[in-house]
Amino acid sequence: MLRKRLNLLLVLLVAVAMQSCIAYRFVGHGAEGIDDFKTFPTDTIHAPEKAFEFAVAESSVLDTLRLKVARIEEPLTLRQMIDTLDTKRPSAGIVVMRNDTILFEHYRGMVAPDRHTTIFSVTKSVTSLLVGIAIDKGYIRSVDDPVMEYLPELKKGAEEFERLTIGNLLDMRTGLDFNENYAANPLSGMAVLHYGRDIQRQIRRLKFKQEPDTEFEYNSMSTAIVGAVLERATGRRYADLLEEWVWKPLGMERYALMNLDDKEHRFAKAYGGLSSNPRDMARFGRLYLHGGEWQGKRIVSKEWVDRSFSKERASANGWYTNSWRTVPGRINYDGRHEFRTEELADVMLAAHQREGYPIDKMRATQGENGLWTLRIPTECFFAYGLHGQVVFVDPVKRVVAVYLGNDRLDYFPTLFYRMSRYL
Repeated sequence: MLRKRLNLLLVLLVAVAMQSCIAYRFVGHGAEGIDDFKTFPTDTIHAPEKAFEFAVAESSVLDTLRLKVARIEEPLTLRQMIDTLDTKRPSAGIVVMRNDTILFEHYRGMVAPDRHTTIFSVTKSVTSLLVGIAIDKGYIRSVDDPVMEYLPELKKGAEEFERLTIGNLLDMRTGLDFNENYAANPLSGMAVLHYGRDIQRQIRRLKFKQEPDTEFEYNSMSTAIVGAVLERATGRRYADLLEEWVWKPLGMERYALMNLDDKEHRFAKAYGGLSSNPRDMARFGRLYLHGGEWQGKRIVSKEWVDRSFSKERASANGWYTNSWRTVPGRINYDGRHEFRTEELADVMLAAHQREGYPIDKMRATQGENGLWTLRIPTECFFAYGLHGQVVFVDPVKRVVAVYLGNDRLDYFPTLFYRMSRYL
């Protein structure tokens, strides 16, 4: 018994020693925030000399339109939603654009057109765009390519790497044994990824809990691997690709920053390390709104946009495809989206009909837990970040809406969808 305890103590001491630098970063820097670019080394993505300018409407219905959102009793305007944020550091910004004209724009705190904001997992959708362009340019043949073809060092790792494809990574169907845990724990998988100093080493040591392409399970390590594939396939740094292929062609108005794991390895945090601003994220959304074209120039193939905005693929894969989400995967109405009986779900269906949802396309589905969930297979998609950051695209209404902030407001995808019904 004593020997077992000593062995356990030894294992714990080794684990603590291995994680010491991670724990130091975790404690020293504190929780992640929209100013993460101040915490880590960065690469710079330069803006062009001349920015693409949106037209700006003098007024719009959004100045006075009031919408109901979860956890707030009275309907509010978009401006009121931002101005009434009750947090220690209320910072947020919204840009809403239709047909290339800005209809509404409002900022508070640290979020502004001339300030950087870390957009966290919205970065995943940007990384997906780079993959599409890399395929168009011939650096990558197909999403069906095995990851090991670009990262041959993985042959020394888990044998499941042989069957893991780029498409599996983009759709989060990897089977990786990775815990997407955001709790304040320096030993969690997400903390190790976020605060670790050598992400590529972490990738080589990954294990699997099931076969790739078995089922959807969201995890940021998948996109970290995509970042490695991009850099290896092209022989260039992530920031350089983003600058040449996206930032300058789209006429972004401000330079961006990409967080790196450390000064020595300088590996881009392709899963959540980009820092930008709401207007430039609106330009990113506009590219997808126009099917991959920008001012008559093809930036990425329409096939790639169609793959990203396929509601059929999304509905079969946890409402997630090609690093984009569909709107809304679940109806979130006054904080409720699951019901004990189908009859209760039908009552909420009727309520949503009064709110303007397309009732003929809605359905209630029963999950393994026995509860009924409301879902809408809409044409709208969005990129989504940890603190509720959203880049929303409605191809039918020709609307792009962006929310960036440091408050975990998870209702903006549904809110933007409801908002676009009035435009």
